[in-house]
Amino acid sequence: MRQKIPTGIFEMLDKDIELSRELLTLLAEEQAAIVAMDMNRLMTLGRHKSERMERLQELDETLRQAVEQLTGKPSEKAVRLLDLADLAEGEEKQRIHVMRRQLVDLRQQIAGKNVINRQFIRDTQRHLQEAISLITTASATEQQQNYGKPGRPGQMGRRNSGGPSLISREV
Repeated sequence: MRQKIPTGIFEMLDKDIELSRELLTLLAEEQAAIVAMDMNRLMTLGRHKSERMERLQELDETLRQAVEQLTGKPSEKAVRLLDLADLAEGEEKQRIHVMRRQLVDLRQQIAGKNVINRQFIRDTQRHLQEAISLITTASATEQQQNYGKPGRPGQMGRRNSGGPSLISREV
C-alpha cells in the first residue's frame, strides 16, 4: 500500500540532519579545544553538546513514533526509515533514501569523532599524570639529597662528628 508521506516527517528529518551537522561541528570545535587545553571552551562546548544530544534524542523519539504510527510496524529503539521508504513512491521514496543515507553518514562521523576526542582526552590525562609523577619523584629525590632521608628527625644534614668540620669545635 503506497501512500503520501506527511510533510511533517520530512521536516523532522531535515531538523534531524541539521542538528546532527551542528553536533558534528561542535565535536570538531571540541577537538580543537582539547588540543589547546582550553578548559573554559571545553565546558561551554560540553553544555552545547549535551543540549544538542537531548534535542536529537527527543526528535528521534518523536520521529520514531510518527513512523511507527504511519507504517504500523513497532520499532523499539531506532527509526526505521526503510519501512517508511517502502510506503513511499517516486520522488518521496528517493528523498527518504537520500535523507537516510545522510543521517547514517552523519551519525557515523559523530560516533567516530566522539571516540577520537575521548581517546585524545585519555591520552592527555595519562601524559599529564606521568609528568606529575616524574615531577613529584624528582622533587622527593631532590629533597632527600638536600635534607636527608625522611622519617629521621634531627638527622637533616648532620655530618659524622668524627670527620672534618669547617667550623672549629674548640671554643
